[in-house]
Amino acid sequence: MPLVKGCRLYIHDKGYASNWGWLGLLSIWGLSVLLLFPTKRTKFSSEESLAKDSINHPFNKLNIPEILLYWFIGFPSLILTIVGLFCLVNNINFVEIIKNANFNTVISVIAWVLSGLFLFLELRRFGFDLRKFGIFNLGILKQKNNLKLIIFIVIIEYAFAWGFYSLNLYYISFIFPDYVENHINESYFTNVIGIIFWSFSAIVCAPLLEELICRGIILQKWAMKWGIKAGIVTSSLLFALYHLRFDIVPLFIAGTLFCVVYFKTGNLIVPIICHSLYNSIVTISMIAHYYSISNGEFISINDYQASMEPLLGQKAIVAAISFAVIMVFLYRNFPKQDDILPYYRNAK
Repeated sequence: MPLVKGCRLYIHDKGYASNWGWLGLLSIWGLSVLLLFPTKRTKFSSEESLAKDSINHPFNKLNIPEILLYWFIGFPSLILTIVGLFCLVNNINFVEIIKNANFNTVISVIAWVLSGLFLFLELRRFGFDLRKFGIFNLGILKQKNNLKLIIFIVIIEYAFAWGFYSLNLYYISFIFPDYVENHINESYFTNVIGIIFWSFSAIVCAPLLEELICRGIILQKWAMKWGIKAGIVTSSLLFALYHLRFDIVPLFIAGTLFCVVYFKTGNLIVPIICHSLYNSIVTISMIAHYYSISNGEFISINDYQASMEPLLGQKAIVAAISFAVIMVFLYRNFPKQDDILPYYRNAK
């Protein structure tokens, strides 16, 4: 019942009759439907204090929990429901479909595209000027300093992630051997079509939307609320946790680097390119791994541990050196507490 009560209050706040909130009885599916109701509000609570100048402060109109619910629950639940109904009508095994790697890849692309379109429309409705995020400022890439910065960030982050991830996975293999064995033999695609969709999702969709949401919106919203340092730490932590993987530390470091790069350049296109290039390297390695296991090469946990042991030293050295370089970079470039947010810096 608390969920129903919350849904009734939520839908009423969006400008609809509170009775629609009874959809909360359907749990996640009901909430997903309510999330997709277009907001009828024309006045936001923040406008009471900002008065006529509220249009100049669109971040005050943003509801971060609502955005996260759209992202994590709304669109995925809607898509899975449609797929489930399709399977039911056509007498197809839903579980088998969900387990199919290519299907999951295609669904992820559809979810990215739908959520991206919805997000862009919402930002425009809140009064954001997308140009002020610096997404479309491709001219900045012509500057040699920015190109060097992008290459540096991608190399140093990948070096740290490669070393730390390998060490982390190796030691986890002694605690959860079955999980690691499945992980190292897992493939996220089963044919060329799957590779194409996965590459598009990882190299185009994810960098664009994750940077817009995590750095463009959440970072700046929380920086306004709690300060720049807290905004960077909390948004980077959210970025790491939402991936639901055990390599939280490299993801947190990557998120922090992308935040600092955004403040340093004032253009979101720079961390987007960094993110995309990093994912490109990861995708290439995954494709190579796919073709190795598709040729019948199964790696047992014992073989994996034996092959890793001679490499532990060099991976530890790479992780340590790259981490030290990252810390120096962050120390020299970390934004000050009174720095202007990139969005408002671009407004000048």
